[in-house]
Amino acid sequence: MTYHPGRPGANMRKFAILLSLLFLPLSGWSQLNVYFLNVGQGDATYIELPGGSNVLIDGGPSSLPVREFLMAKGVRKIDHVVLTHPHSDHYRGLKKVFEYFQIGNFYDSRLENLNAVGDNTLRELAAVQSANVHFPEIGDHLNWDSKVTVKVLNTCSEEIRTRDSSVINNCSIVLRFYYNGTGLLTTGDIEASQENAITKVFKSGLESQILKVPHHGSAYSSSPKFLERVKPVHAIISYGVGNNYGHPHADALLRLQAAGATVYGTQDGNLMMTIPAPGTGKSVDVTPLPFAITPVSAEELAELPAPSPESQALDQLINSPLR
Repeated sequence: MTYHPGRPGANMRKFAILLSLLFLPLSGWSQLNVYFLNVGQGDATYIELPGGSNVLIDGGPSSLPVREFLMAKGVRKIDHVVLTHPHSDHYRGLKKVFEYFQIGNFYDSRLENLNAVGDNTLRELAAVQSANVHFPEIGDHLNWDSKVTVKVLNTCSEEIRTRDSSVINNCSIVLRFYYNGTGLLTTGDIEASQENAITKVFKSGLESQILKVPHHGSAYSSSPKFLERVKPVHAIISYGVGNNYGHPHADALLRLQAAGATVYGTQDGNLMMTIPAPGTGKSVDVTPLPFAITPVSAEELAELPAPSPESQALDQLINSPLR
């Protein structure tokens, strides 16, 4: 195109084209999608990175919800599978994932839960698949996507064999994803003591608009100091209605409220959050997904305890914006 300083119409058209380009997503950039899955009393998070690879963090207590979700999306391969820690409400759902899907990389802590010997067979299943097995270190940067920073904030620093539930929880692999100015923090089941340890190790870089709330909203996690450093805007709690642990606890919900977060729960279905591509001018989007309710058998349904008045009150609280 030839520039004609004496033709204002042509100049204005060129200016309009250039101006419109400013509001287009940067070339080659896409959004990051994170799905917090309804797996009952457990955890499972599926992430689609903007460069095209995918991540599954934990698999819940049974295989059906995660497997159905992935099949409905047409997933055949999972590039990165992370087991935060070896408790059955996190690892059991992954066992069938290794059988039904091709796995590229498996990330595990160095911890062995002595109560799960013979049940947690993920390392063996990874070997059968010839998946690459990784034991990340605190401070590692995981090269999963050239446009997303993924940093390891917590894991076991040495091999541990134990039955102690708190030790197992506090060895959870904690990851912070950072894309387009937005942080996403996945926390496993860490408790307040380990939250405090993380804040001491990392003097900066904890701020995360999206927080997967530690330990299903336990009373012994989501400490004020930790939340002050993370500064969550969206807080997601993965739990099952009528569970025997009192999750989520009212104290944790009140602390999240005091931190200024809007709280969402997976008890009624899957949640999708989108971190937009740069240049779109959009903010984080939250979408409940329609194919969320996990089908259960009549036998499983009969075993479920009736929700207490306290848990019903918590359900109402967690479904309401707390800001």
